[in-house]
Amino acid sequence: MVKGCGNSCMKFILFAFNFVFVVIGVTLISLGAYLLVKSKDFDQIVEAPDAAAILVIVVGAVTFLIAFLGCCGASNESGCMLTLYAVIVGLVFIAEVAGAIVLLVYTQQITDVARKGVHKAIYNYNDKEIDNPVNGFVDILQFGLKCCGAESKRDWYARGFTSAPRSCCFDPLETDSRKGSGLGTCGNPLDSNTSEPFDQGCTKALDDFLRLFTGLLAGFLIFAGAIKIIAACFACSLKNAVV
Repeated sequence: MVKGCGNSCMKFILFAFNFVFVVIGVTLISLGAYLLVKSKDFDQIVEAPDAAAILVIVVGAVTFLIAFLGCCGASNESGCMLTLYAVIVGLVFIAEVAGAIVLLVYTQQITDVARKGVHKAIYNYNDKEIDNPVNGFVDILQFGLKCCGAESKRDWYARGFTSAPRSCCFDPLETDSRKGSGLGTCGNPLDSNTSEPFDQGCTKALDDFLRLFTGLLAGFLIFAGAIKIIAACFACSLKNAVV
């Protein structure tokens, strides 16, 4: 067993750190399973939703297994498990740095895919189908990013809508907002109680958001990789302290 207060603290920190990632892994697996079950609801927005769901499950499973190995190695003070954990975490660090570089290099390709998804969702939007999952996606996208239509609000009029969807003006989650309870319409020139839709198109708004998000995600991957290297060093030190 390990001796000394410092080694005991390292053991506790290593166990706690990996326990958090065990929970994250289980959460990702659950999310991936949910997306896989609901994949048919998303095929009107993105291509191959099954593949995306399976990828989330795989990432969750890998995260869970590595973290579980770290927890077991720390709690059981197993030199073999700690060594294996340190090696795997080192490989994950390399993968995360590579992933960050790929994100930065292929940001434009990511935004292009997102643009196609927005156009596809706008095309499949149907305000007469309340249970249509695309409607919820478009409504949250438009109000969340303060945008309207794919390229502009004119996309809705080109589709034959007499007014833009309410989410181009109002919070789609407001009670009875779809029924227009006291809120008026959005961009309907025939209604004196109408509101002006957001000016920006959703492809531009989403493009700006994704560029910021990919940059932050790349930074997070590098930061997470650095934390993992520290965990690997803790594992090596703990392994050397095991007697």
